[in-house]
Amino acid sequence: MDKLVGVRFSKTGKLYYMDPQGLELKIGDKVVAFSERGQEIARVVQIDKKNNFKKEEIGKIDRIATKEDFKKQKNLEEEALEVLETCKKLSKKYNNDMKFVYAEYTLDKTKVICYFVSEDRVDFRDIVKELANIYRVRIELRQIGSRDEVKSYPSIGTCGKEVCCRSFLEEFDTVTIKMAKEQGLQINMPKLSGVCGRFKCCLKYEEETYKEKLKTMPKVNEIVKYNGESCKVVSLDILNEKVRLRIGEPGEERFEIVDVKNIKRDKKKGIEEE
Repeated sequence: MDKLVGVRFSKTGKLYYMDPQGLELKIGDKVVAFSERGQEIARVVQIDKKNNFKKEEIGKIDRIATKEDFKKQKNLEEEALEVLETCKKLSKKYNNDMKFVYAEYTLDKTKVICYFVSEDRVDFRDIVKELANIYRVRIELRQIGSRDEVKSYPSIGTCGKEVCCRSFLEEFDTVTIKMAKEQGLQINMPKLSGVCGRFKCCLKYEEETYKEKLKTMPKVNEIVKYNGESCKVVSLDILNEKVRLRIGEPGEERFEIVDVKNIKRDKKKGIEEE
């Protein structure tokens, strides 16, 4: 095995390394490969030299995908819609709190995977039994989170573009309220939440930049020196490295926006609380 190829079974899915089995492949080629779920069509996204992977971590490519494979996949997608409708009906029949999102067959039609969302753990053994009796294939019901649900169908974010999790994000990073605070954002949950109801993934993108700049910035309410006067920091413009200062005594105070480099921090006095 002289080289490995990296493939994805969906646009933003997990990267799998495969043995090309002697096939001459290039980035963008569509192949039929074996995943942990079964036989599926994948897209080649990376060509690598042999790396130190465990043998069991390396899958195998069966062949270059043909027109017949694509036609079969399209037919299976239509059949999977029927399975999805059956899942919804069975969920109502057994009064299970399950929202079925989508279903998909493997290319060899030996297995169908049905994805659902639920706030609780669900006993779906009766549903699996009925599905197996109806379709005579292996059935897998997989519970997913709200982010995976949004990723499964076209959605537009508040920015007006397709949501990041569907267009390019391969993995979900942890996003916290601390990130919003560090970026000086108003803590307004509807505005900070994405289509999935969780914190927007884009809060993570500039996190490192904000962290680096905050190292050289004073804190809000900190006492600093500007033109020889003691001033209080009222707010920060982190990306532009500016601060808004309150200068003077109450009743006679004025406010100025100045560059951080033009102030001196009083380490001994520290931070004065309102």
